[in-house]
Amino acid sequence: MKTIKFLSLSLTLVVVLSACNLQIQSGSPARTIGQTSVGASPTITLPVNSTQAGVAAITPTDTPPTEAASPVLQTIVPNTPTWSFYNYTCELATGGATMTMNLAWKDRSNTEEGYRVYRNKQVIATLPPNSTKYVDVVFVATGNKVSYSVEAFAQGWQFSTPTVSYGCQ
Repeated sequence: MKTIKFLSLSLTLVVVLSACNLQIQSGSPARTIGQTSVGASPTITLPVNSTQAGVAAITPTDTPPTEAASPVLQTIVPNTPTWSFYNYTCELATGGATMTMNLAWKDRSNTEEGYRVYRNKQVIATLPPNSTKYVDVVFVATGNKVSYSVEAFAQGWQFSTPTVSYGCQ
């Protein structure tokens, strides 16, 4: 039974090494990993048992790549602003309430030209670069909600926070 396992393991090793295009050579049962000089073939000695060992010689190819890699210029997209916090207060009035919305976000870009604040998908303010806060006061009719988002922008790109929506009861 041990002989069958040994032969099966040996055959598997031969198949694996053949598939890797490695050459099998005989050697001592020591475990060695090394390379003798620049460009020389590294050798790995794999112990099998005290009387047998398999040695694999890995022969590198000096085939140059078929295409030279060239640097690719890539526009680095700025990070999308993220909410730091947002909160609101409501002063009840006839037919609804006056909402004061405090918006704050993290400026995660170094290249924005500014920020746009949106209420209900309409721009209500354009702010300079590095802005991180805005306060909006708006009348909200009973049963309605108001949605906000903040967009960082520059020539050729724009990225927004998720939209938040609130209403006064």
